[in-house]
Amino acid sequence: MTPPPLPARVPSSPTAGQRFQAGGWYYVLTIATAGLLAAVPFWHAASRLRRRDVRTLALAYTAADIYLIVLLSLTPPQQPDGTSGNETLSTIGGLSAVFVIVVACIQLRSLRRQVYGGAGVVPVHDDPVVARALAGRARREESRQLLAREPGLQRELGIGRPDLRRGYDDGGLIDVNTAPAEVIARVTDIDPAHAEAIVAARTARGGTWFNIGELLVDVPLPPYAQEQLRERAIF
Repeated sequence: MTPPPLPARVPSSPTAGQRFQAGGWYYVLTIATAGLLAAVPFWHAASRLRRRDVRTLALAYTAADIYLIVLLSLTPPQQPDGTSGNETLSTIGGLSAVFVIVVACIQLRSLRRQVYGGAGVVPVHDDPVVARALAGRARREESRQLLAREPGLQRELGIGRPDLRRGYDDGGLIDVNTAPAEVIARVTDIDPAHAEAIVAARTARGGTWFNIGELLVDVPLPPYAQEQLRERAIF
């Protein structure tokens, strides 16, 4: 039997020293390279957080880095007396580098906290796994509302029957009155033996269930399976 999922452990807050060691390289790289590699921390954050706005920042700083490199290549070398070969370009380049460094460090403060602030754990509101789970739940609710308005669409759209492959995304619902045992087990992530018990009880009943309460009276299930069915079953 598949055990119920364990609650997620909440990691302890890292110390200030751990935070610096984990994400301090964002600032070190940006400052030590005079802004020429400022885009690297943003690309790292984008790969960890998988957010469009962070990727946009990474692209913007990539453009800024290219701009600084072009300015550097255009600036003539220093004269023997130590003065710049082109004071105007040197001033523009210096001010541009300072601007990139300051703005990047300000923006990296928030990103570093999101990437490293929880010992490497992405905050819940930024976690793509959580986002997908919430989107699936919202989709299931929309599909239930659609069925309440247009019950005749259930078979046409294949709601609750992913095995029919009708192409409609119902968010992961399962029609326990018609679906095969293996499909019930797969969609609800319950033990196949429990899914088979549901189908056996459905056959013995010779009819359909009208709600989750009726099903649970006929089929004794462990708490985790009951919760999975409450979340995904339709009748």
